[in-house]
Amino acid sequence: MRRIAVAVSAALLGISLAGLAGTAMAAPADVTANQCMLGGGRVVVISPTLKVCVGGIFDGQKVSG
Repeated sequence: MRRIAVAVSAALLGISLAGLAGTAMAAPADVTANQCMLGGGRVVVISPTLKVCVGGIFDGQKVSG
């Protein structure tokens, strides 16, 4: 019973922290290649018209320019 209580508490804490991170650190819709690299990521070309930042603080954001 105690393990269940600990697991539920940990899950609720994780959910609340994820909510705080999502609101406090909202990433821009797209970033420049320079911003991506300065944030610790690298630019990956998906297609001639689509580039994505992988890693760092802008992970998963579309790269413009």
